Amino acid sequence: MKPVSKITIQHSFKESARAQGLGHFHFHDLRHSTASEMINQGVDLYTVGGVLGHKDSRRTQRYAQLATESLAAAIMKIGKKAA
Repeated sequence: MKPVSKITIQHSFKESARAQGLGHFHFHDLRHSTASEMINQGVDLYTVGGVLGHKDSRRTQRYAQLATESLAAAIMKIGKKAA
């Protein structure tokens, strides 16, 4: 059995996404979603970067989009400390 190429995986993913009505969804979007979800669950950027194979934390930050609920929870924590 020979290894599957990156192009083959991307093509298969794109075809599957298109078949599900997700025409503009790309394989690389999974990295972004995974990084964002890990950060929203409290995983630190250093660890997320390690999972993604990043050597520079600035690359990891590009993927990190905190959910509104996470931001609100952080603000509430600060508010409780100030009170």
